Amino acid sequence: MGNELSYVGETGNGCLIYRETSGRYVVSHEQQPQQRRRVATLASAYATCHGLEMGQGLGTDQAMAAGGSPAS
Repeated sequence: MGNELSYVGETGNGCLIYRETSGRYVVSHEQQPQQRRRVATLASAYATCHGLEMGQGLGTDQAMAAGGSPAS
């Protein structure tokens, strides 16, 4: 069975943060909902969102720097 997502919040720039039942966080953007990144902590989720604000997108390098991995 897959991890279910619970809505955590949205930043002012359209970044959406969810929490998996496993305890990890999933970050996506309302303009690119198919691209998601998993991160270990809420702080990492906000750091990933900050990267989106800076125009870095949801690239693997940026997500890894925030302590995350690509979400499927």
